[in-house]
Amino acid sequence: MDFGLLIKAGFLGFALSLGVLMLVFYIVGSFLRVWQKNFVRVFILAAVVSFVVVDLFLYYKIRVSQIPDAQLFLTGCVGGWLGGIFSGLTHMKRFLISLHN
Repeated sequence: MDFGLLIKAGFLGFALSLGVLMLVFYIVGSFLRVWQKNFVRVFILAAVVSFVVVDLFLYYKIRVSQIPDAQLFLTGCVGGWLGGIFSGLTHMKRFLISLHN
């Protein structure tokens, strides 16, 4: 079992998740002018968009690139995505709201 691959995939899923969260909050705040009181709705939208991005990335890496130990990579990336969603909801809420303004 390659723990290095698991940790790399976890950090990759975490980074993709938080990056997409920040991008969605910036786009919604800047261009769509959604109010700050709709944080939960925007967060759910950002979570769904980040899941789609991580899913497309996993499809590319597992199917097209044919990486070895695909199950470890999938487990690490999904775990990192869940960690990014949880971290965005708890620790980064103020930062995401500032991107939303």
